[in-house]
Amino acid sequence: MSFLNEREESVLKTIIEEYVKTSEPVGSRYISKSGPLRLSAATIRNIMSDLEEKGLIEQPHTSAGRVPSDSGYRYYIDKLVTFGSIEDDLVENFMDRNAPSSVNDFFKGVSQKMSKLTNSIGFVVTPKLNTMHLKHIEFLPFNPTTVIAIIVTKSGIVHNVLLDMEKPVDPSALVRASNYLNEHFQNKSLQEVRLHILDDMREKKEKMDNLFTNIYDIGNRIFSNEDFGTEIYVEGTSNVLGMPEFTDVKKLKELYSIFEEKHFFGELLDRCTREKGVQIFVGSEIGKEEIAEMGLVSNSYTRGGQIVGSLGIIGPKRMSYPKVVSVVDYTSVLITKMLEKLSE
Repeated sequence: MSFLNEREESVLKTIIEEYVKTSEPVGSRYISKSGPLRLSAATIRNIMSDLEEKGLIEQPHTSAGRVPSDSGYRYYIDKLVTFGSIEDDLVENFMDRNAPSSVNDFFKGVSQKMSKLTNSIGFVVTPKLNTMHLKHIEFLPFNPTTVIAIIVTKSGIVHNVLLDMEKPVDPSALVRASNYLNEHFQNKSLQEVRLHILDDMREKKEKMDNLFTNIYDIGNRIFSNEDFGTEIYVEGTSNVLGMPEFTDVKKLKELYSIFEEKHFFGELLDRCTREKGVQIFVGSEIGKEEIAEMGLVSNSYTRGGQIVGSLGIIGPKRMSYPKVVSVVDYTSVLITKMLEKLSE
């Protein structure tokens, strides 16, 4: 990263903060009159020329003004911004007078609030069900060869799975399987259920009666997928409609196609879940040309000290990073406290 002197940093900061507010290229006359430096427009132009040579700002089309590049945003984020706690009036917006009816509704509500507060796209990735603790499980026949598994975790997350069986299953066997699992594995994580049941049954399958054979078959289908049960709540995609960056219909279509591309979106959000703390990706750092005008601010949340999910904001890369970071950071704490409380 290029080293900037005090004047260059001041000009870059002024360009970015004005561009965030107006979405218009910033010229030397504005910086000379309104910026913190009391320098002539000619001197400011020289400084801007140096910033452009260093790849931190660029000239769009034939405009006399300049806009920040991805590298300019990165320098601004890493060197020039102080991130503080969320403002009191924003906290008030998070306070819900009516308790959500379920954890799933809570996640959806949180993503909506993040979206509304930042006028961007808010998302929450729910915990992988395998990391949650079992409260209750029930198997119900849907038709002779299809079973519905209803899984309720201690945190209140409910997940339904349709399982196609190779041959018809006796409904009474499903009741016995449900009772067995609820009796022996309540309050254990689904990972533990998988380890205790599948490994044990794989060794003893030859000696099993039909009950345990059914439990083995059903358990193997449910618990073998590490990403089992993960859901993504995305709210506020309509917010991008009013953004100057997406007045071009082609760009807007490309943006929506990315959100429908579950594989890429899943990989992106998986990157957000690997580490604790706020992570910021600007433009090209996200890794997809179609959303090069976007920025992503994410954070993970935990249960029992372990990362179990992620959340964040996707918006224009000229977003107000101090505000967005404070909202994302606060939401991470909010979800963590909620999961800890429900797990008690």
